[in-house]
Amino acid sequence: MSLLAIAGASAVYEKLKEHENDIAMLYNVTHSPDYQNAISSLDTLTRVAHRIRDALCNPATLWMGLCSYGENLANTTTNAANYMREVQYISKKLYHTYTAIPTATQLLWITSLTGSAMIATGTALIIRARRKEKAVKT
Repeated sequence: MSLLAIAGASAVYEKLKEHENDIAMLYNVTHSPDYQNAISSLDTLTRVAHRIRDALCNPATLWMGLCSYGENLANTTTNAANYMREVQYISKKLYHTYTAIPTATQLLWITSLTGSAMIATGTALIIRARRKEKAVKT
C-alpha cells in the first residue's frame, strides 16, 4: 500500500514541480500585506455598501427605483471579499501540499521498508518455528 502511495505522491509532486514558480508566486501574492489590506478594504466597503443598499431600499426612497443598484453593490463587494479569501485559502493549501510531499514520500518509504522488514522477520520466525516443530516430532 505504501508503494502505491509513494507512486501517487511522486506523480503529483512531479506535476506540481512543473509549476513551482507559479505556486510560490500565487502564495506570496495572496499572503502579502497588500492582499490582506485589499481584503480589509473590501470588508469596509462591504459594510458601507450594505448601508447604501439599506438607504436605497428604504420605503422612503424606494420610489426612486434605485434598490437594485444597492443590492448589486452590496453583493459585488461581499462576493469580491469572499473570493479573495477563497483564493488565499486555496493558495495556502496548494503551497503547503507542494512543500509537504517530499517529507510525506520519505515517511512512506520508511513505512514501506519497515513493513517489508516486519514481513521478512515474521516469515523467518514462522519457518524457524516449523523447523523446530519437525525436529521435535522426529
